[in-house]
Amino acid sequence: MDRLGGPASMDPRRRNVLILGVTWALMAPMSSAIGVYSSLYVMELGGSPLAVGLLSMIGSVTMAFSRLIGGYLADSVGRKTIMAPMTVVYGLATALYAVAEDWTWLIPASFLTSLALMYQPSVPALLADSLPPEQRGRGLSLLGTVSSVLGLAGPPVAAAMVALVGLLRAVRLMYWIQAAVLIACGVARFFLVETLSERSRPSLGEALRGYLDSLRILRERLGWLIAVTTASQCVYSAAGPFIQVYAVKFLGLSPEEWGLIATVSSVVNTATLLPSGYLADRVGRGQTMALAYFTALLGFAALSASQGGFWWILASMVLLNAVSSWPPSFAAVADLTPTAHRGRMSAITGFIRGTLSGPSSLAGGVLYEVSPRGLMAFASLALVPVALGALKIRVGPSEEKEVEG
Repeated sequence: MDRLGGPASMDPRRRNVLILGVTWALMAPMSSAIGVYSSLYVMELGGSPLAVGLLSMIGSVTMAFSRLIGGYLADSVGRKTIMAPMTVVYGLATALYAVAEDWTWLIPASFLTSLALMYQPSVPALLADSLPPEQRGRGLSLLGTVSSVLGLAGPPVAAAMVALVGLLRAVRLMYWIQAAVLIACGVARFFLVETLSERSRPSLGEALRGYLDSLRILRERLGWLIAVTTASQCVYSAAGPFIQVYAVKFLGLSPEEWGLIATVSSVVNTATLLPSGYLADRVGRGQTMALAYFTALLGFAALSASQGGFWWILASMVLLNAVSSWPPSFAAVADLTPTAHRGRMSAITGFIRGTLSGPSSLAGGVLYEVSPRGLMAFASLALVPVALGALKIRVGPSEEKEVEG
């Protein structure tokens, strides 16, 4: 037996990939189920589209700052050290959503869950440490596919629960279940193997020096890559939270019909993960990202033009999920980021995206109240320069030698 109590024969990197894969998979079903109705839940609690945008902004901005703390801790005290306990805290904070009496209760819930997610920079850092460079695109795709396959159960289960007990009671129950699952996953993550070989005691001065040091590598290709992914995140943050509200409240779908569309969208998204990872490793990170953004802009355009109708909205959502940008963007950032900087660089990029995408969500809420169709059209047009920018990204697994020194 090794020091963590697992089989001595298991390679530490394989153990990390296995534990992260299993915990992601366990989190997926209820996370997917909640996502189907989360914005409608806000409105059921008395909120408006503007409230949906406000809550999204609070979560994004809080997470941006918490990731700065978490990124430094991931590169100083260790990836596992921050990830395991904060996953448990995240589970406890999630329970606050279940007990909300009106939408204003979701403000502290959003703040605390986003604060607990300071562990997020440690996840890509530990994964990048544990996956060989030439397998990162496919490895991440495989992990994402496994969790997404289980996540496919979420939307139909959510739709069935809503049909059975109503939206409000159903979503409360989903949050309770997810809170319990997150706590269990946090406990499981205590069995990860630490990948950071040199650790130090936390220090504010050292944290500032570390981030200044990491900022120096935010230049040339890495800087352009982060600019492109940040721009795409702003677009998705502006329009994404309102798609379910648009489909149900504006276009007239029933919650059950929306649940079915969300199920099909999840199937499509899952089916594209492995091909996206393969394309990222074989064709190129930037080209695959550009393809994902191009199909998404077609989906937003179709939503903007929709006059209602189940099949049109379904086709629009299929386009939105036709190609995943996640595997190529993760692989590209990992390729260009030295090992010692991965936690902090994840935090820096999260901070940039969070501070910009948060206000984007609020702006999206304002625009939705002025013109729901206009918001979808804006998202489509805004993704055009993002897709073109992605085509300029040139990076592959061979870059690993360069950034590792």
